[in-house]
Amino acid sequence: MKYLSIGFKLVFLALFSLALSGCFMDDEALITQETLNVESGGEVDIYAREGGRKYRWKQISGTPVAIANKRSSTLKFTAPTVTEKIDLVFKLNAKFDDPIHDQITISVYPILIINGYRLPPEPNEEENNATLEGIDSNDNGVRDDVERWIYTTFEDKHPVHIEVGMQSARTWKRIFEDPSNPETTKMVDAAIDCATYYKIYSDPLLIFEHISIFHKVRWQTTNNKEREEAFVAYDKALSGGVYTLTKVNKLKEQCTFDIDNIVGAQ
Repeated sequence: MKYLSIGFKLVFLALFSLALSGCFMDDEALITQETLNVESGGEVDIYAREGGRKYRWKQISGTPVAIANKRSSTLKFTAPTVTEKIDLVFKLNAKFDDPIHDQITISVYPILIINGYRLPPEPNEEENNATLEGIDSNDNGVRDDVERWIYTTFEDKHPVHIEVGMQSARTWKRIFEDPSNPETTKMVDAAIDCATYYKIYSDPLLIFEHISIFHKVRWQTTNNKEREEAFVAYDKALSGGVYTLTKVNKLKEQCTFDIDNIVGAQ
């Protein structure tokens, strides 16, 4: 695995408006978010509630970083270069009508490059789980956390594992977005057929996998109650249907990647 440190601008806005009375409700946060994910070497800007008379940022844990202006309402610094995830915790003391304080934990992840491919950043868990589809920052049809899991899990195996995993993962975007469309079922069937070809009928690249890659990806993708329920609803809708099995000599054709090129890569 290779790690690459480059500048990556990440801006997190946490702006609030003044109440008409000039005071703030006690339950209003000074910083809107408790956690934030950034990449190694990224430029970070955290904007707190404006209108205070005094501000004071203090780092209370993690690798020390150089804060641009500790007495500003904005926390600015460059994330350290890391080879594994670290957490940085910052506390902000502010003075409005009364002194208030808040804190934020910023998780710094290494930039991952596997087999020459740069993976998307690790998404913020709360934002990623806010919708069924989650975050797909590079718009390739695979949720970012699932894509990172596939590449890191199968990094030391034959590249075909990653390709089969990515094809399987792309089916879930369709399952969540358009479960009743017959093309969705075709896409799912193709992913299973492709995985079956490599598990059983090809040279034994996957023959020692006791659980199919498709189902491993499924468990990673349906990682909360809402997503599992969406899959169960999709699966239930298929109950009672009549479906044609793909012929053995056609299984290979169901793969959406260059089969011969990938298999011959090692």
